[in-house]
Amino acid sequence: MNERVAMAIAENELIERVAEHFSKCTKFKVFELDDEKTLIKTETYFNPLVGEHNGACQLSGYVKQFNVNTIIAGGMGKKAVDSFQSFGINVITAPGLDYKAALNLFIEGKIVGYEACEH
Repeated sequence: MNERVAMAIAENELIERVAEHFSKCTKFKVFELDDEKTLIKTETYFNPLVGEHNGACQLSGYVKQFNVNTIIAGGMGKKAVDSFQSFGINVITAPGLDYKAALNLFIEGKIVGYEACEH
């Protein structure tokens, strides 16, 4: 069964990085991996709530529709973590990484788990 991973992306001067805080991301990239963890498909979805102060808690429902197993972001508050987990979506935090490096680390099993933001 294929695995689908969403990643919160922030664009800065043509560089796409894991967004420091997922609710402030400009878009989500969704990666589909086969059983051998080979990338077979990439999709991009823009964040419809970018810039919304209270949009963070609504984003888990938005991301859920992409049938993902995991979300990777730079940071995420406890309420958002709980919301994703209530949908059966694993949360991984990987602040400051280029999105390709984060994906490779995920595929290699080198990034797991999260640290919830205090705010």
